[in-house]
Parts: sequence; structure tokens; C-alpha cells
Amino acid sequence: MKRIIAILTFASVLFTGCIENDLPYPEVVPSVTSISADGMESFSVDAAQNTVTIDLKETTDIAAVNITSVTISDGAKVSPSIVGKHDMREPFKVVLTTFDDYEWTFRATQSIERWFAVEGQVGTAEIDAANRRAIATVRSTNDIDDITVKSLKLGPEGLTTYSKRLSEMKDFTHGVEVDVTAHGRTETWHLYVEQTETLVSLTSVSPWTRVAWLSATGIAELQNGFRYRQAGSSSWREVTEVTSDGGSFSAMIDGLEPLTTYECMAFSGDNETDVETFTTEAEMQLPNAGFETFSHAESQNYYSLYDPDSVLSTKWWDSGNFGSTTVGAAYSICTPDTSDFKEGHASIRMNSRNVIIKFAAGNMFSGEFAGLIGTMGGKVNFGRPFTLRPRALKLWLKYECGAIDCIGTYPDGQPVKAGDPDKGTVYVALGDWDYHKYGGTPQSPVQVNTTDKSTFFKSDSEAVIAYGVWESTESTSGWVEIEIPLAYTSVTRVPTHIIVSCASSALGDYFTGSSKSTLWVDDFSLVY
Repeated sequence: MKRIIAILTFASVLFTGCIENDLPYPEVVPSVTSISADGMESFSVDAAQNTVTIDLKETTDIAAVNITSVTISDGAKVSPSIVGKHDMREPFKVVLTTFDDYEWTFRATQSIERWFAVEGQVGTAEIDAANRRAIATVRSTNDIDDITVKSLKLGPEGLTTYSKRLSEMKDFTHGVEVDVTAHGRTETWHLYVEQTETLVSLTSVSPWTRVAWLSATGIAELQNGFRYRQAGSSSWREVTEVTSDGGSFSAMIDGLEPLTTYECMAFSGDNETDVETFTTEAEMQLPNAGFETFSHAESQNYYSLYDPDSVLSTKWWDSGNFGSTTVGAAYSICTPDTSDFKEGHASIRMNSRNVIIKFAAGNMFSGEFAGLIGTMGGKVNFGRPFTLRPRALKLWLKYECGAIDCIGTYPDGQPVKAGDPDKGTVYVALGDWDYHKYGGTPQSPVQVNTTDKSTFFKSDSEAVIAYGVWESTESTSGWVEIEIPLAYTSVTRVPTHIIVSCASSALGDYFTGSSKSTLWVDDFSLVY
């Protein structure tokens, strides 16, 4: 019996010695934090998609991009080398290795300004770079076999040569073929000229609240413009500031009244379009824009910016108070201030705080707090329904900027360190976000999950129609009135929602900032 026990014990020792160490390696996810290349305009890093995009200058040879330096986080090894020359007409891939392998994609974008202009042209030429084709339009009275080409640019400025001189491009009965050479590579382009009976056309009318945007096509060599009048008036007014690009022209009519009907037309020389009618949009302000209404409707630990017993009976503004006050009312990060304000009887004070185990930026936003994610972070649904198009947001604010004393993480390529000044921010965005894609709700479509950088708000998202921001790394001298202009990507797209967001620490989503920073805001108004 003792012998059997000894054998089993010895076998056990042998098997124990053969057991592999299957303890997992720590997960260290590397990222590209910076990159430099000859002829680079800018770069962006999408850490969620493991992608680096290099925006090249027009004159850079995209087939021989010389990457001069790159910085990788966490001491990761790279294979193959990123530094050196690359043909970036197609993306290339590398592997970053820490304890695991992570595949990253590097791609390049490049914008080349192109045009094709002929005498008597109507509108602007259509440039089809993918199919190497350009089409200009002229009046039907122009001889298609006797066209005068005024200018042509189909490649990088100063580097491009053409197989034909402009004077040799006359007969466009069957189009003209021209070889375009740059960086030692030749492309064959096909140029066409078409005729039209329509000499002037009003292509777009986009009325806002107090302005309207008009665009049209006409004959390049003639005087092109617009006239407008209020419906019922007998006299026309001519728009004084018109922007022209060949035969295409556009203008903004200012000084209009909300919810009013107007008439407009475009003209090119003596040629006029039919009269078109449009009605301006309404003028609307944000609810509770002076922050006079608040209550303990949701919790005795913090104030909410609505009152079920008042006219403002539903929530429009929210904050991170629900999350920060789970450990006590003393950790409220957004509070009405009845002792320091610019209008009415209260302002909003946002205090950044170190809440026990996590940094919490003082914040307020249009939308709703969507819940905690354990002790790691929270979810916020940004946005409220809004279909108007203001030109700016005006407000009063006061900012006390502290030195950064809490560091979680930071945006890729934008490192911060303790002692750097914090940054206060107020931004406004209009967009047509689809909640199915952006994770929120029909009322508040954009969900940000503070544990997932890929969900953080992006001002350059394809859904953003207009954006404006105020940022400061310095304290203000008391209250200051500011106006945040909105830059629109389109004057014709209509938004579905508006996001207004204020924070005493701009990197609050990264749990980075100063526990000494405080931002006050009051008296918001949209400028139309």
C-alpha cells in the first residue's frame, strides 16, 4: 500500500512539473500617437479602427510618400517598418506587437483642384476624376467645332504637363483626348463640350430663419446675380454680394423675417429664371436657457434642470450628477448658483471633482445620462430634436482654470501631463444623427460610452451639419459674453437634433482634468 501511494505521489509530481504556465499576459493595446511625412498636410488616428490617415498636399507624389518618423505607444515593435517610402495609392498594413499582435492600416487622401473652362460656358464644368472625364456646357448657339478653351487644370499645380496646347483644343464634335502627365505618370483624359437651351437656372433655394441661400448657373462672361422681394411687394431688390465660379454663382440673402414668404429669381445678362417662392423658418430658443427652473425631481442628492410641477415639466438638459452623487450629495458636479449669475436669479456652476476613485468633469449637456458602467464609467445620450439652423450661440460664462492633477488617458497624439492647464469648453453641433447607428434614442441619438473611445463625439462625423466651439486654457476675468459661430458643411441639409455641451474639463471623457476647475454659464441665446 505504501508503495502504491509512493508511486502515485511521484506520478503526481511528474505531471505537476509538466503543467504549462497558462496565466494570461497583460493586455497592452498599442497605438500610433504621431507621424510625419514629406508633403503631409495633416494626419488623423482612429484607434478604434486601428487606422492612420495621412492627408497629402496636392503636389506630393502619392506613389512615393516618404514617411520620416512615427511614434508608437507602449514600446510596441513594428513589422514591417513604417518609416521610408510607400506607394499609398492603396493602403498598406503593419503589425504592432506588445504581448499580442495588432494589425494597423495606413492610408492616404489627396485633394487635387481641377477645372475645365471654355468661352461662353454655362455653369461649371463637371469633373469626373474617377473616369478621367470633364464636361463643359455652352449655349446652343455656340459652334461645337470652334470652342475656345480658356483654362484647364487636371493635375497638381506646377507639376503637370499636357499633350495638347489650349489653342489645339478647338473641335469638340467627338470630344478631345489629352494626355496628362505628373510625377512621371501619364493619364489619358477625355474632354467634352455639350450644348444647352437653358441659359440661366436657379439650382437651389435654401431658406433659414433670417437668411436664405441661393445658387444658380448662367453664362460665365455675363453679369450674374439674384433679385428678391417679399411676397406681395411690387419692387425687386438685387443681392449685392454674389460669389462666382465660372458660370456657377451663389449668394446669401440677409435681413429676412421669420415665417415670411418671399419671391426670388436668378439672372444672367438679360436672361431671367421663373420666379420661385420660399418661406423662411421659425425662430426658436433653447428651453430653460437662463437656467431659472430646477428641482429635486430625480434625487435629493442633486438638482435637475426641470420641474415637473412647472411649465418646463420634462427634461431637456442633463448632467453627470447621477453618477457622481452615488457616493453622496457633496459630489454634485452641476449645480444652480443663485449667488453668482448674469440674468434672472441663477446660473449653472460646473465643478470638476475627484470622486473617490474616478475623476468627474463638471458638465451639462442637451440629452440624458444613460447609466453607469460599474465603477469604470458611464453612458450619456447626447442631443435633442431640433430642425432650425441658427448661425451662432451666444452666452455668458466665467471660467476658473486649474492645473491638471488627475490623468486617466488622453486623445491619440495629444498627450497631457500633470501641471498642464486644464481646458474649459462649450460646443454646439447640429446634425442628422441616426440613433440606430450612433447608439442613442430617437430623442437623444448620440451615445457616448466613456469606457469606449470609439463612441466619443466627433465634430467631423458625416452626420454633423454645423459645429462651433469655445475652448480656453486660461481663467476669465469674471463674466464674459461670448458668441460661438456655427460653421456649416451644407446650407441645404436640415438637421434633426442639436447638441449643446459644456464642461469645466474638456478631457472629462478620458477621466483627465483638474479638480480645481469651475465653469459657470448663463443666458444662452441662439443667433439667427
